[in-house]
Amino acid sequence: MPCHLEQCSPASEVHMSFSISSRVRRGIALSAVVLATGGLVLYRAPANAFPGDPGAARPSVLANGKNSAAFAGPGVHGMISLSHTRLLSGQDTTVFADVRVVADALTETRTLTVARAPISLAVVLDTSGSMSGEKIEEARRSVLRLLADMRDDDEITVIRYSDTSETIQPLARVGGVRSELSARIAQLQASGGTNIPSGLQQGLRSLEEATRGRVRRIVLVSDGLDSTRAQAENLARSSFSSGITVSSLGIGLDFDEAYMGSLAQNGHGNFAFVKDGASLAKFLHRELEETAGTTVENARVRLQLPEGMRFVSATGADAVVKGSEVELAVGSLFAGDERRVVVELAANTYPSAGSSFEIDATASWNQVGGSPFTTRTPRLSLVATADASEVDRGKDGAVLASATSVVASRRQIEAANAYAQGDVARAAQIAEKNEQALAAAMVAAPAPAATSLDTQMKAYRVMRKGFATVSPQSAQGRAAAKEAAVKDMGNMNRSTF
Repeated sequence: MPCHLEQCSPASEVHMSFSISSRVRRGIALSAVVLATGGLVLYRAPANAFPGDPGAARPSVLANGKNSAAFAGPGVHGMISLSHTRLLSGQDTTVFADVRVVADALTETRTLTVARAPISLAVVLDTSGSMSGEKIEEARRSVLRLLADMRDDDEITVIRYSDTSETIQPLARVGGVRSELSARIAQLQASGGTNIPSGLQQGLRSLEEATRGRVRRIVLVSDGLDSTRAQAENLARSSFSSGITVSSLGIGLDFDEAYMGSLAQNGHGNFAFVKDGASLAKFLHRELEETAGTTVENARVRLQLPEGMRFVSATGADAVVKGSEVELAVGSLFAGDERRVVVELAANTYPSAGSSFEIDATASWNQVGGSPFTTRTPRLSLVATADASEVDRGKDGAVLASATSVVASRRQIEAANAYAQGDVARAAQIAEKNEQALAAAMVAAPAPAATSLDTQMKAYRVMRKGFATVSPQSAQGRAAAKEAAVKDMGNMNRSTF
């Protein structure tokens, strides 16, 4: 039974050129899209100005204000933190909210009481002509290994696509089809063109038939690109709204990272890049582990904004705005997973000093195998003042650091795209501005946040130097653009620096 408010208690190894390498944990962020349907508006975050850009008030000393509200419930805890405690009267002020949703980690005791999630997995595999040779051989071996790792009561469907799509295995329990499916997978051949939406749509349809209560995920693999990005994004978005996560893996140097990354962004799954098919098995194994380890679904945070405050953008979740309420759809989390959502708000503080803004918030989620749960957080307040120094002292440097990091990642993706298209000068300019903004935010950030910003800034500095010395048409340059996209897309909903 749902919990009433009154009763609730509070990839694989990816390769980064310019001498940088890292393990990408997750990929998922939001593209700049705005959809309107009647009075309901769906927002996707635009590339806004940095929190530290000229024109914004910058604290000259460490900002140590705290304006946070915690929440907790079965299997989940989290925090909503505002960048300000005070607002300057007589000015419009940008306020950031840093929302964290964390699925509780499995302890030895809790593991005994939490059952492994029953899963339904769709593998959507590119078998176009460009996958010929080693790639298709590794793809076959990787899917066979995945099949061997799955439990008998898991459900699987396998779809291949080239010019069109074909269901190799309709959704079925693994134990009943393992031998026969293994034989069919071993016979897969590569030929034809690439039609990503065809395969994605077939995977979505297959998972709609999944047994009730299962965690559902689509894993799409491709080494190419086509001209149907908008259609594929819509399908991934539709999958997420139906409770299905979409992850994507790009193989080699010829796929479009913006396209493949957008599928994971809109499907709230992982995005990764591997130079060859040999690492595909690791990616598929990670997808299996995360799907099986899912403990929370349909996680949402709702903010009730006061009069005089409006929503601007959100990064890390789908934001639906209806009237004064902002609903942030976070989706599924596996045990120990932490999701970050950065929300930009605009406050009109023309009322006199002493006036206040109050934000009410609730969080809700479904535990896998359990009942829906909703909890209300303590109220968050911001007070208008005529004293600018009081505003500076009341800022939260950690929240501003988080917002700056996310905005820098959005812009660094622009830099990577510009570099990939041969516009090296623009790429270097964006990267340099990112470095400056991160350095400025470090001044006001507490030590842990400042260290993360410094790591991010140094990575961008190395990358900017690489822009000037490595041709974007070279194998090293093409790999670097893809690696940058993966790293920064991951940072937009989970801290990766």
